[in-house]
Amino acid sequence: MSDLAFSIESSARAGASPMSVRRVLALAWPVMVSMVSYSLMSAADAIFVGRLGTAPLAAIGLAVTTTWLFLAMPMGLMRGLRVAAAQATGAGRVKDAESLGWQSLWLAGGVGVLVAVASLVGVRVFLLLGATPQVAALAQAYFGIRALAAPIALVEMGLTSWFEGRGDTVTPMRANVASNILWIALDAVLVNGFGPVPALGIAGAAWAGVIALGVAAIWLLIAAWPTLRATRFWPDRRLLAESSRLGLPIGVQRTLDIVAWTVLTGVLAGISDAQLAAHVVAIRVLMTSFLPGMAIAEATAVLVGQSVGARRPDDAVMAWKSGVKAAMALMAAGGLTFILFPDLLLAPFHVAADVAPIARNLLAIAAAFQLLDAIATVTYFSLDGAGDTRFTLKASIVLSWGVKLPIGVLLARTAGLGAVGAWLGLTAELVLLLVILVGRWQSRRWYVATPASGQAVA
Repeated sequence: MSDLAFSIESSARAGASPMSVRRVLALAWPVMVSMVSYSLMSAADAIFVGRLGTAPLAAIGLAVTTTWLFLAMPMGLMRGLRVAAAQATGAGRVKDAESLGWQSLWLAGGVGVLVAVASLVGVRVFLLLGATPQVAALAQAYFGIRALAAPIALVEMGLTSWFEGRGDTVTPMRANVASNILWIALDAVLVNGFGPVPALGIAGAAWAGVIALGVAAIWLLIAAWPTLRATRFWPDRRLLAESSRLGLPIGVQRTLDIVAWTVLTGVLAGISDAQLAAHVVAIRVLMTSFLPGMAIAEATAVLVGQSVGARRPDDAVMAWKSGVKAAMALMAAGGLTFILFPDLLLAPFHVAADVAPIARNLLAIAAAFQLLDAIATVTYFSLDGAGDTRFTLKASIVLSWGVKLPIGVLLARTAGLGAVGAWLGLTAELVLLLVILVGRWQSRRWYVATPASGQAVA
């Protein structure tokens, strides 16, 4: 049993809840460090490629969005596995929790190969999204490399989910921070060239990612091996079915949400390279606030999952409240920085004169919705952690496709607001999503629906 599960059990005997802000942060800080390092790496990608010009900067934004589109469903399955591992740990099903390590590898290998094959698309995909021929060719150069290496990325994601679900966030942190530092170093060498190494441009950024993710995957495999070698190697139908039942709705939601976001990105690509480049840069800056907030949401989801597995819904509620407080404080600080120092934040990207004012406006919008985003993200992940994944799927589909996409397209293209219009559509979605998710959480239907199994249904 993990230290976290033991803490929950001890707290139950003592009649007190361990789910304070301190407890959330104790689990969240390694995830936060990982995500901050990821945001720095992502910014480095854009910084090094951005020095090549506006077209490469726009291309990497389009290519990264498309890469995440292809990985969205597998990522949902991995998140489902994390929920399964958390609930098994909370319920004291140690063998199941350990066996899910092998299941993460079976899922990563099988689904990763499918993604790699399905991703053999040409430059026409980016042309269909509205990119100029130059941007489309550059985007394909990046996407083709990253997508073919999907099995490597998914092994890293799967093992990270397994470790985190069992309450160990430190091991993935070490692997991911080392990987991201290597990624940044390789960006510096491969994008612009160094000594005998030729400049590979945007393709160099893609190869940097593949190599770095491979190092992280090997690191996690080595760390997991003492447990894996004592556990049954073969696929377990029951555990795979449990993970898939929890993860498929998450995967569908992530896929449809990224499709909607990709359409918006395509709309911006069709308007101008400057609009798309400003969008890319603003996203990279926003990640410095959003990813640490997401780290708190991830940790809260693990605590909620373990509490539900231990049949202690009051602990799950306390975890959610603590997570919301921590995320609000963190993301409010980020929003304040966006308002006070926009030019300082944009300076490393060497944005062109026509890109900078658009990016500043996007950062102002981001600052405005930081607190709302903090609450919505923690609540969303908490519902997923409780197993209420079908509800979050329905809510996301309705709002992403019924609010964000139509409003964003209308304001961006028809009203002529460009990237600002797209981000206003995102803001409208966020406000409504917050109301719906908090209402669901307060109703406790995520637990009461099926108290015998600890899994909620919509």
